[in-house]
Amino acid sequence: MRWWVVVVLIACWCPSSAWSAPASTEIGVLTCTLGKVIDTPGTNPADASSAAREMVCTFKPTTNTPEETYVGTIKTINVGGALPEKAAVLWKVKAVAGTETTPGVLQQVYAADRATPSGQVPALIGEPKGDISLHSMADKEEGSASQERQATPRFLVTAVELMLKASTG
Repeated sequence: MRWWVVVVLIACWCPSSAWSAPASTEIGVLTCTLGKVIDTPGTNPADASSAAREMVCTFKPTTNTPEETYVGTIKTINVGGALPEKAAVLWKVKAVAGTETTPGVLQQVYAADRATPSGQVPALIGEPKGDISLHSMADKEEGSASQERQATPRFLVTAVELMLKASTG
């Protein structure tokens, strides 16, 4: 019966970081301008409920590192209306604390976080570098800043693919 005391002591002795996900911090802002509709695998151009579009993005790191330009695609599902013809999308870019903003750091595919509760806008999690994520900067409902609830979106982003085009500096 004394073995459970050892297990409890070991569990209490481990640092708290071993029991929780690593803390993430904002490393910059990604601003994307949407382009023309494209036909990609998994989308049906005749289906108004989903769409894939080209986009050009600018990443402005919070650190004193060069701004980067990315090209890519965005896949969406329409919820309360079609994706506007001309639109810009803004994301906070978060990463595990200590992540360096090296050239091309955002170059990968991002997919909607499946663990997001219904009614909330999901973050986009990097694949294969899951320690980098994109968080919507869509307008929040008035008076809900402390609750981090967002207004019901017109469309949901399901996937983004980014490829580095240029790094200035």
